[in-house]
Amino acid sequence: MTFRQFTFNNVKRNTRAYLSYFLSCMFAVIVFFMYAVVIFHPEIATYDFIDAVKTGIVASEVIIYLFSFLFVLYSTSAFIKSRKKEYGILTTLGISKFQLNRMLILENTIIGLTSIVAGILVGALFTKLFLMIFSVILGTGEVFSFYLSWKAIAITVILFFFMFEINSLLVVLTLRTKSIMEVFRGAQAPRKKPRFSWIISVLALAAVTYSYYLAYTSDLISMMYRMFIILALIIPGTYFLFTQFSIALTSFLQRRKNIFYKRLNLLIISDLTYKLKDNAKLLSMVTILSAVAFTSSGVLYGLFQAAEEESERFVPHDYSLLTEGEENKAELDETIKEVESFFHESEIPFQSLAIPAVKTSSVSNKSEWDNVEVIVFGFSDYNKMMDVNQQKKLEALQHNEAILLTEAVFSPYIPPPPKKLRFIPEKGQIELKIKPGKNTTNATTLGGSALVVSDATFDKFQKHGEKAFYYTANIPNWVHYVEKIEQAEVAASNDTIHAGSRADLYTSFNESMSYLFFFGIFISVLFFLAAGSILYFRMYQGIDKDIAHYYSLYRIGLTNKEMKKIATRQIAFLFFLPFFVAVIHAAFAYKALQNMLASSVLIPSMYIISFYFIVHFINFIFIRNFYLSRLKKAARSSAL
Repeated sequence: MTFRQFTFNNVKRNTRAYLSYFLSCMFAVIVFFMYAVVIFHPEIATYDFIDAVKTGIVASEVIIYLFSFLFVLYSTSAFIKSRKKEYGILTTLGISKFQLNRMLILENTIIGLTSIVAGILVGALFTKLFLMIFSVILGTGEVFSFYLSWKAIAITVILFFFMFEINSLLVVLTLRTKSIMEVFRGAQAPRKKPRFSWIISVLALAAVTYSYYLAYTSDLISMMYRMFIILALIIPGTYFLFTQFSIALTSFLQRRKNIFYKRLNLLIISDLTYKLKDNAKLLSMVTILSAVAFTSSGVLYGLFQAAEEESERFVPHDYSLLTEGEENKAELDETIKEVESFFHESEIPFQSLAIPAVKTSSVSNKSEWDNVEVIVFGFSDYNKMMDVNQQKKLEALQHNEAILLTEAVFSPYIPPPPKKLRFIPEKGQIELKIKPGKNTTNATTLGGSALVVSDATFDKFQKHGEKAFYYTANIPNWVHYVEKIEQAEVAASNDTIHAGSRADLYTSFNESMSYLFFFGIFISVLFFLAAGSILYFRMYQGIDKDIAHYYSLYRIGLTNKEMKKIATRQIAFLFFLPFFVAVIHAAFAYKALQNMLASSVLIPSMYIISFYFIVHFINFIFIRNFYLSRLKKAARSSAL
C-alpha cells in the first residue's frame, strides 16, 4: 500500500466524521459558484440593475469566502484534535513529522477537491432553478437561459483550492509545536469541578435582558445607534450565559433534591454540568451564528413581504398631482384629462377628486416651527378627499382651530407644535389653535406638513395666500397596475406639476429588498449549516470519551435503554439549547423590526423559524442515530 493509498483510506474510513464538514463546504462552493454564474451571465448584462447586482454579489462572495475560510480552519483544527491519538500512534510507530504533515495536507486536499468538484456539479444542476428564482425575485418578466461560465468555474476552483491548502498549512504549523506525548494524549485531560461566578452570571443575564429591552422599545431612528449597543451587550452576554449562568443553573438543580434524585436526573445533570463547561464557548458561538442566521433571514423576508404595506404607509394616496399658482391651473386640468384617459384605456378602475389648496408658511417663537411650509386644505374639501380614498374623516373644527398633519413615520422625532401658530398669507397673519395629527395625503411634496382648517378660515387663506391645487385618485388593487401607474406618473411630472404615487415607492422598495433578500438568504443558510456542523464536530470529537463513560455506566448495571435515554436527553439539550436561545435573540430582533414596519412580521418570522427548526431537527436525528450506533457497538464489544 502506497502512502497516497494510506491517506485515501484514512479519509474513506472517516467518512461519517467528515460528512457534515464536507456538506457544509460543498454548500459554500455551490452558493459561491451560482452567484459567480450570475455575474458572468450574458443576458443579465443587458439590464439596468446589473451594476447593483454585481456590487451585491461581489459583497456576498467576499462574505461567503471569508466565512468559509474561518469555518474550514476551525473544522480542520477540530478534526485533527479528535484524531490526535491516531497521530500519536503513527508517531510512535516511526512516521516522521514530514510524513505526518504530508498526510494531513493530502487528507485536507482530498476533501477540499471533492467538495469543490461536488459543489460545482451540484451547482451546475441547480443553476437553472437558481436563475429562475433570480428572475422571479427581481421581476425581470423572463426566465434567464441555462448558462455555465468557465470564468465562474475557474474562479471557484482557484479560490477554494487556495483556501483549503492555506488552512492545511496553518493547521500543520499548529500541530508542529506539539510534543509526541501531547499528541498521543489527544483531547484527554483531567476534569476539574466546574466553577462559576454568581456576579458574572447576574451581569450576563442583565446584559442580555437590557439588550432585549433596547430592541423591544426601539424604532426606526433609535435603532440606528441602539444596534451597536445591543451587539456590544448580546455577544459577551451570551458568552457568559453559557460559561457562567448555565453552570450556576445546573448547580442549583443539583441542590434541589426532589429534582436531582428523580430517576436518571442524577446522571444526566451531573454529566451535563461538565459538558456545558467544556462546550460553553462553542455553544455561545453556535448561538450567535444561529441568531445571525435567524435575524437576517427573518428581517430580509419580512421586508421583502412588506413592500405593499410600507408603500401605503409612506404614500397615503394611490396617485396624486399637485401644482401651485393660479397660472398653472389650466395645465393641471389638461394633465388630469390625459391621466384619466390613460387610466380608462388601460382599464384601470379609479375614483378621483380635484380640490383647491393654499401654500403658506408658519410663524412661531419656536425655531423648529418658524418659517415651516405647509399646504392648507379646507375642512369640507379634505373630508371629500378622505371619502374618495376610503380614509377616516375628521371631526368638525371651530373657526379658530386647525389640525397640523405631519409625516406619520417621523412624527415621534418632529418637535411637538406649539398650542398656537400664526400663518402668513400674502397679506396679514392668521393665528390658529393647533391640534396635532398624522398626514394622510401626498401633498407634502411642496410643503413639509399639511394643515386642515375650517371652511371659513380656508376662504381667508384663499383670498390672500398662494393658491395651489391637489388631485387625488383612488385605485382599487393598485398593486396590480404598478407599471401603468408609474407610466402615468412619469408622463404627468414636469417643472410645474408634481406627481406622486405608491407605485413608484413600491417598485423601488421591492427592487432593493429583492436584491438584499436574494443576496442575504443563502448566506444566512450557510451560517446556520455551519453552526450545525460545528456542533457535529464537537460531538464527534468527544465521542470516545463519552463511550468510555457510558461503558462504565453499563458495567455498574444500567441497561441499554437507560443509556440511550441519558445520551438522547444530553444530546438534545446541547443541540437545542443554543437553538432556542438564538430564537429568543431573534424574536426581540423581529420585535424591533415590527416597531419600524406597518405590516406584521409574525407570519414571515414563523415561516423562517419553522424552516430552520426542521433542518435542525433532521440534523439532530442524524447525529443522535450516529451517536447511539457508536454506543451500541461499544456495549456489544463490552458484553463480549
